Formats: sequence, structure tokens, C-alpha cells
Amino acid sequence: MPLLYFIVLVGVLVFVHELGHLVWAKYFGVRVLKVSLGFGPRLAGFRRGETEYVISALPLGGYVRMLGENPWDEVRPKDADRSFANLNLFRRFVIVLAGPAMNLVFPILLYFVVFLGDDKLTPASVGVVFPDRPADGKLLPGDLVTAVDGDAVSTFYGLSRIVEKNPGKALHFTVTRDGHTIEQTITPVRSEKERPLELNEEVGRIGVMPHHPLAVLGVTSPSSPAGAARLRTFDVIVTAAGRPITRFIDLEHVLGANQGSLVPITYLRPTPLTNALGGLIDLDLYEPRVTTLTPEPGQGSGVLRSGIESADLYVSEVTAGSPEHHLGLLPGDRLVSLDGRPIRLWATFLEDLKAERGKKHELTFRRGERELSGQLALAHQRGVTDQGQVYDRYVVGIRNWVPSRLDPSVTNPEPISYAFREALRATTDVVQLTLFSVVRLLQGRLTMKSIGGPLTVFEVAGTAAQQGALNYLTLMAFISINLGLINLLPVPLLDGGHLMFFLIEGVARRPVSVRVREYAHLAGLAFLLGIMVLAFKNDIERQWPELVSQLMSR
Repeated sequence: MPLLYFIVLVGVLVFVHELGHLVWAKYFGVRVLKVSLGFGPRLAGFRRGETEYVISALPLGGYVRMLGENPWDEVRPKDADRSFANLNLFRRFVIVLAGPAMNLVFPILLYFVVFLGDDKLTPASVGVVFPDRPADGKLLPGDLVTAVDGDAVSTFYGLSRIVEKNPGKALHFTVTRDGHTIEQTITPVRSEKERPLELNEEVGRIGVMPHHPLAVLGVTSPSSPAGAARLRTFDVIVTAAGRPITRFIDLEHVLGANQGSLVPITYLRPTPLTNALGGLIDLDLYEPRVTTLTPEPGQGSGVLRSGIESADLYVSEVTAGSPEHHLGLLPGDRLVSLDGRPIRLWATFLEDLKAERGKKHELTFRRGERELSGQLALAHQRGVTDQGQVYDRYVVGIRNWVPSRLDPSVTNPEPISYAFREALRATTDVVQLTLFSVVRLLQGRLTMKSIGGPLTVFEVAGTAAQQGALNYLTLMAFISINLGLINLLPVPLLDGGHLMFFLIEGVARRPVSVRVREYAHLAGLAFLLGIMVLAFKNDIERQWPELVSQLMSR
């Protein structure tokens, strides 16, 4: 089956490419002698009119053979007007450009089909509010944004589009909170949106996410009511006072006004199991338990009076040998401050660390009732990824554990315009990514190991097909864009090489000589063969690294 997926993927893209050449050649009246999908021996075909259509044995390309395309073609006087060579420069340019252009337009259709499946989207609800961001103190977890500047909003996607397009502009938010409508004015700050290959772009941000943290506990003190109830950090609350708890804010609502009443609690406690399934994996087994919790009376949140907070700032994992490990951090420790500034959210803690990556920081953390502190500098790593990308990064050696969930999806209000808009965005993004990949190769920030060949396409085609039709179409769109851009390179034998000769002809007012084109084609052939050898070499090293290392060691 992987072979079939590979042949279908390559065959469709070659068909689309050659269809572009064929349609415009026919439109301009050029006599098309042969259209072939693939190279080598003919497997099947038919003739319609003056054109032969065939499928050949090697499905790694194709061609449209036009009368007069080859300088040595014998063109009879009656066919002179139908010869490719006798067309004016503009028409020849269009016919050659049409193939790569089809490979760049076709992904818009593929992505449109993919995004048309997004008939349900995340609602415009607030799950997390980032501290010290524009929304801090103005929006709360559980809020539902219904309009921005008077325009109705029903999805988080729609909200994000408005915010990203308006950095620095005051926006008027209409929000539903606990059944009441409130109005807030928030000004998005300018922020960098990270993309691969450092193609970051400036967008507006207000500091909210739609993901709601689950009711995973952080117990603030062993002597608190939660400690007395024998609750532990990373316990997961399931019910409280007979009400189901699916989000941390649900627990806040139950305990909010409690002034010392006993609350029955059902919870799950993770118990680590090492070497489970015969040593294959380590996993956590969640044991159901019950207890009763009695919040202390007084002012403020009933959750805090119970000695409970979200587990967001509690360390769940420490990488052995990391600077954090040498500092003495242990699972269960609670982060308190960084360089004297209180830490309010794990995500902003990571942002602060990475903003000054080489700096030594003073990190304060709590273990039980004790506060500890020490100097922390992130681990620095340099190297090359398996995909050939050079990296120079700083690595955080601790992790937290706060699973989250989204509110129930809502119907996409504009499925057609949404799919078309996202298809254009995705196509543009991949075009930029591909072009900048070439730039990064020339800069040495991507190595030649990043170049993949047919074996890589064969592998990813099978994997994508197994993951579903939409993943397969997404991969087809990605490869189509790459195929189109590669064919536009000014390399003789490629469409881009022909276009280069046409541009020279347009400037010089005469065609490039046959001899020059012959030498150029030989150079182009040598270049393409070199790239193919390199791609196959990289494919083999990725697929069979042990075999390659054994051969190299001999």
C-alpha cells in the first residue's frame, strides 16, 4: 500500500504540472505530439487526434512533447504556425510557466478541501489569562467574548484574527461573564509570532488562551486544609460537593463562597508504574479516592483558603544532569520568583527565561514549608537536527504537568470563506518556508542533509495516508508547492531554465544560440544528477543509519 500512496501522490502532481503545459499549448494552437506521465518504457496509452497520451514505467516526472520544441525538429511548412518555436516570446513564456504555476495553484484547492472539514471551531471563550498582558485584570477565565468593536465574534479563530491584525489599536470587547454582559477596552501589544526558519512576524496579542486547565491540584502547604484532607500536589479532582469538576474554574465556583462547610471530594491520584507492559513503557495509574475538605472561613477565594491552587507552577519532571537538577529542584517543588519577581504563570516564566537565555537567574522555589533559592543558567546546545537544520538553543530542564481542555465546539459561521482564507494562508506560508529554506541553505543554517529524495517522499506518503485522507492531501499540497518552486529554479532542463533563456531573449532581442543552450543543458543535467545523488544518499542515511555506519567503518 505505501507504494500505491507514493505513485498516486507523484502521479497526481505530475498530471497537474503537465496539464498546465498542455492546456496552454492547445489554447495557443501548438501541435502537441505526446504527453507522458512518467519516463521510460510505455505501460499504457491511447491516441486522440494528433496527440498520444501515455503512462510510462518510472513515475518520477513527465513531459509534454510539442512540435518545434526541440531545435532539431523537422517542421513542415504547413505546420509552421503550430510550432512552439515560432510562437511569440510571450506565448512561449506562458506555456512553460503554466506547469509550475499549476503546482502552486493546485494546493489552494487541496487546502480548501482540508479546511472545509473544520465545520466545528473553538468558541471565543477565555481559558487562561497571561499575567502582565493587556487582558490581565480585564478578562477572566470563563469569560465569553461575543463582539469586538461591534462586530460579532463566535470563535476563538475569529477573535485571534482581529487581535493579530490590530497591534497597538484599542479594541472594544463585549464579554459575557456569569450571565451578565460587560464592556472592556483592551489594546493588543506588538508581539512576534514564531514560525519555522525564524520567519517570525509581528502580530497583536492580548494574552489569552482558550484552553482551560483541568482541576489538577497544587497543595500550598502540608498544614493547610487540603494537606489535612491528605490531598497531594497533582491529585485530579473529579467531583466536589456532588458536582462534576472538569476544569479548575469549576472547583473555584464550588469552593468560592464556602465559609467553613465540609465538602465531599472525589479525586484521582497518579501512581507511577515503571517498566510496565514487560518493560516497554513507564506510566501513571490513577487510583480513585474520596476525602472531605473544609475551607477556612474568611475573605478571598475559597480555593486559596483551602490551601489549593492550580498545579501550573509545580515542577513535575526534572531532566537528569540539567542545571535545574544541579540546582536541587525536585518534582513537587513550587516556583516562587525569578530575579525577585513573583512567578505567576509557567508560560510567562519560560518566556522570561528564554528572553535572556545566557543570563544567570536567581530562582526561588518552595518545598513544603521551606523556601529555597539558587543561581540558574539554561543549558546551551548546538548541533544539527535529523532534518539538517543547524540549531543554537537554550534548553529548559524542568517541566510542569497541567492537562487542559477546550469548551465544546461551536459551528463554523463562515465555512466557505474560512476554508478559502486558510487555504491561501497555508499556501503562502509553505511558499515562504520553501523559499527561505533555500536561503538558509545558502547561509549554511540548513545543511545539505535537509535535502530529501524519493525514499523520503515514499515514507511520508505512506505515513500521511495511514493518518487519514486530510493529512494525505496536506502532504500532497506541500510537495506540490515544492515541486512548483523547484521547477522555477533557473537551471537548464527545468522550466525555470527555459524561462531564463526567454528573459535573455527578451533583453537581447534574439534567441540564445543552440550551442549555448546545449552546453547549458549539460551543466544543468550535471547539477540535477548531483542533487539526485545527494538526495538518495540522505534518504539512505535516514532509512538505514546502522548499515551506513557499518559500511563507513570498513
